[in-house]
Amino acid sequence: MRAAVGAVIVVMIAGVLLVPCAGRLLVVADPLPASADAIVVLAGSIGDRTLEAARLYGLGLAPQVVVTRETLPPGTTALREAGVDLPETDALTRTALMGLGVPPSAIVTLRRRAQSTASEATTIARWACARGIRRVIVVTSPSHTRRARLVLERTLGPGIALSMRPSTADAFAGARWLHVRRDAKLVLAEGQKLVHHWLVERWQLSACGGLHGRQPAATR
Repeated sequence: MRAAVGAVIVVMIAGVLLVPCAGRLLVVADPLPASADAIVVLAGSIGDRTLEAARLYGLGLAPQVVVTRETLPPGTTALREAGVDLPETDALTRTALMGLGVPPSAIVTLRRRAQSTASEATTIARWACARGIRRVIVVTSPSHTRRARLVLERTLGPGIALSMRPSTADAFAGARWLHVRRDAKLVLAEGQKLVHHWLVERWQLSACGGLHGRQPAATR
């Protein structure tokens, strides 16, 4: 009984000590390779992610930038039926990339819509494995990098090298997240999603996104 109580106390103390570091633990930045087959922009925050992807493309690190698509938000179909056709996030991402100097011929849009980081990573992995991609640089927001890398490592498999890069234009305060409301929300949300990944999601993911002779469509 005393041993169990002692273990609980140790865990609680460790948790308290790690809380201030939680924001920094979410951020990972892999070394940039000399070259890669593609730079992948994860869907979500368009401004900061496209700025980083365009910067990396401008350095000549890869010949193409890959854009993913999100599930349509509620009300989109009704808006279209009413004659209101708002641009989707992937279209906005393409527009931003082109405005930043990435030629249209170098932008690849994966058609399959993603509902989560896991489904997005599955689409990316299927595309990469079907085309013999050997190395990718993946760009996302800083607070999302840790979980995205865990998910992508499992879906890409050991045959594809992954370099995860946080967008430098995002002002995520990893060291001060407790004092910044926006960042506190991000840390708490990512913490919950990381727990779900370790307990449930990771066991549902497979190398190459479970690809079995299928080739996901892409548009240029």
